Amino acid sequence: MTVLRNLALTGVAFGGSWSGAIWYWRETNRMPATSELALYMLVLPLALLAAWWLGRKAWARVSMPAAAGSAAAAGAASASAASDTPAPPPLAPALSIAATALRAPHGDSVDELRAALAGNRARPGLDRELYDDDGYPIMSARLPNADDAALRDELNEWRNLHRLGDPRFDAGQWRALAAASAVAGELAAQACGHQLLAPWQDQQQKRQQGLLPPDALPAAAPPVLQLLTMWPLEWKPEQRHLAQQWLRYLTTQAGWPQQLLAQEAQDSDDAGQVLAALLARCGDARHPCLAIVIAAGSHLSEDGVNRLSSQNALFTSAHPQGLIPGEGAAGLLLADAASAPIDGGIGGNVGGSLLQAVGSSRRSASADDVKRDTDTSLADITAQVLHDSQADAATVALVAADTGHRTSRVTELMQVVTTATPQLDPGADVIGIGASCGSCGAVTWLTALAVADAEVRDRAAPVLCISNEDPYRRYAALLRPALAA
Repeated sequence: MTVLRNLALTGVAFGGSWSGAIWYWRETNRMPATSELALYMLVLPLALLAAWWLGRKAWARVSMPAAAGSAAAAGAASASAASDTPAPPPLAPALSIAATALRAPHGDSVDELRAALAGNRARPGLDRELYDDDGYPIMSARLPNADDAALRDELNEWRNLHRLGDPRFDAGQWRALAAASAVAGELAAQACGHQLLAPWQDQQQKRQQGLLPPDALPAAAPPVLQLLTMWPLEWKPEQRHLAQQWLRYLTTQAGWPQQLLAQEAQDSDDAGQVLAALLARCGDARHPCLAIVIAAGSHLSEDGVNRLSSQNALFTSAHPQGLIPGEGAAGLLLADAASAPIDGGIGGNVGGSLLQAVGSSRRSASADDVKRDTDTSLADITAQVLHDSQADAATVALVAADTGHRTSRVTELMQVVTTATPQLDPGADVIGIGASCGSCGAVTWLTALAVADAEVRDRAAPVLCISNEDPYRRYAALLRPALAA
C-alpha cells in the first residue's frame, strides 16, 4: 500500500511539473534551453518530493510532543477542575514473557534471527532436495542444522523402553520434532530457574531421607507448569500425542518435577486461541499461570510439497502468490505475577516484556479468494487491542507480523499499519517473518512474538504483533515493557 502511495506521489510530482512546463512553453511559443529542461523536468519534481518528505518528517516530530503536552495539560486541567472524574479502568492482568526460544531457518536464537533480518540475509532460497511438478527446485526456507539423526536414535530408544508405537514420521516431521525438542529443552531449563523450585526440591529430598525436623514449615511449592504444544493439522493424532509425550519427557529431564507438570493438554494449531485462553485465566492468585507454549512444523518433505501443490498453494514461477514452504519451532515461557514475582522472576529474569492483550477475529471470506479486499477484521482487532491495553498508538515502536510475500497479506498489513500507527516507517519499522522464514503455520507467529519480545526489551516501548497469514484467522497482540506497565 505504501509503495503504491509513493509511486502515486512521484507520478503527481513529475506529471505536474512536466505538464505545467510544456503548457507554458506552448503558450509562449518558445523552445526551452537545455538548462530549462533540466530544471523543470528533473530538478523541480525532485525538489517537490524532497519538500514533501521533509515536511512530513518535521510535522511528525513537532506534532507528537505537542500532542503529548496537550494531553498532559488537558489531564492536569481536568484533574483540578473536576476531582471526581472517574479514573481509567485498571489494566487487565498481563503475562510476563520470561523467556523465548526458537529454531528458525536463519537463526537458532532470537538474536541470530534478528541479526540476519537486520543484515537483509534472511531470505528463502532454492531448495537442494525438493522439486516442483515441472522438475525445478522449489523456493524454501530450510533449517540448516536440524540434527534429526541424533533425535531418531534417542527417541526410538525411549519409545521402545515405554513400549510405544512407531509414529512413522516423515523427514519433515523429524526435523520439526528435533527443532521442538531443542526449544523445549531451553525453555524447561529456564523454568527450572524459578525462585521457589530449589527450596521446595531441597525440602522434598530431606523429607524422603528423614532429615526434616517434625516442626519444619512446608516450603512454598512452585506453580504447576503447563506444557502447551501446537502441531500442524496434517499430523496424525498418534503422531501429535507421541510428540507431546516426548516433550514432556524432555521437560522432566531438564529438572522440572513430574508432580508439578500439568496433565497432558489437548494440542492445537491455533496460537492465538491458546494465548488468549492463558490471558483470560491470568490474575487468579488461586491458580497461578506458568506455561511453556511451543509450536513446531515443516512443509519440507515430499508429502508436504505434494500437499501444497495439489491445493494449488505452492509458490512457483507460474504461481507467484503461492506459499514458500518453511519449517522450524518457536516457544514462549509465560508467567503471571503470582508465578514470576518481581523480586526474583524466573531464571533471574526481571523486567522484560508483558503480553498485555490478544485480540482475535475471523474473516467472512478467504483472503486467498477475494479480488478487492474490504474486510476490516484485522483493523478492528488491532484497534481493540490498543484500546484494551490503554496503549497510545503513537508510542508503538514496531510492528512484527507473520506476514509473508503475498500481495494480499502485505497490502492488508500495510493498511493497518498506516491507519493505526502512522508514525511508523513501513520499510524500517515493520518486520514480516513469513517473508524471510517461509510459511509454517503457528510457528511463524510465535517467532514474530519472540522477535517482538526482544524489540520491546531493546526499545523500552510497546510493539504490536499481528498474524494475517492464515486465509481466515486474524490476531493482534500488544507487548509492552514490564517496568513501564
